[in-house]
Amino acid sequence: MSRNSGAPVRDLIVEIVAARVGRDALPVEVPEDFDLLTEGVIDSLGLVELIASLEERLGVEVDFAELDADDLTKVGPLAAYVEAKSNAG
Repeated sequence: MSRNSGAPVRDLIVEIVAARVGRDALPVEVPEDFDLLTEGVIDSLGLVELIASLEERLGVEVDFAELDADDLTKVGPLAAYVEAKSNAG
């Protein structure tokens, strides 16, 4: 498994979401605290698909018990978590 830095993981999250819902659904600059769920960009099924895509592409396993539920849907905290999981392997 390769090591990932926060920016590429964050960019991957935005790429996956944009491919699913269209780039116009996201702000031009997606802030770290952008909440994909509360902003209406993805729904709960979209969140599951995002997590599955991240796990598949990066070879990590998201443990929902390790990440605060509020941070699971925010771009920055989710990217930091996935990066930490990737770097731990």
